[in-house]
Amino acid sequence: MKTTTKQNKTKIIGISGSPRKENSHYMLGTVLEATKENFSSFHLNEMNIETCRGCTNCQKGFECQQKDDMKKIIQKIENSQVIVLSSPTYFSNVSGLMKNFMDRCCPLYFSRKLEGKKAVPLSVGNLKEELEFDEKGNCLWHNEEKDSVLECQKAMERFCEILGVEVIGKVHVLHSDPKSKEKELIRLGQKIGKLVK
Repeated sequence: MKTTTKQNKTKIIGISGSPRKENSHYMLGTVLEATKENFSSFHLNEMNIETCRGCTNCQKGFECQQKDDMKKIIQKIENSQVIVLSSPTYFSNVSGLMKNFMDRCCPLYFSRKLEGKKAVPLSVGNLKEELEFDEKGNCLWHNEEKDSVLECQKAMERFCEILGVEVIGKVHVLHSDPKSKEKELIRLGQKIGKLVK
């Protein structure tokens, strides 16, 4: 996935909350490339983002006092139209990287600067490396995995809702198989591309 930008006027921002560049990264890249528009993407695992200290400074000044990479991300998000969030599923929730990013968005909650923007959450999961089947050929833990991945997606949806951001589409993937939803991911990217024109 190659980030493309033009004079800092990128309308689409992608955030990857995966510690690896595999399934979540693939999903995010597929959506962003399908927009056919300029975009910026951030791989949180490669960035210096400290945890929220709970100092409450952002409640009045709407700015975090910590000097790290989060400031750069927030500036991009504030100037964007669409935010694409992608996370693997950890214990029926987003990854620690994505949760830390969410926590550091407190200044945006208090400033309400994201109200009216659009978002797309992408989630993927896999309970075990090897699929296990019953005598009828059904995956033994399909439903458990699906419920877990959907909870991850709901966490991102709720995050957007709290910030006043409208979710305009979403995709979840099971069994670490993002290519199974490739057409859906491309259609979603095309939808975003039309939206920002």
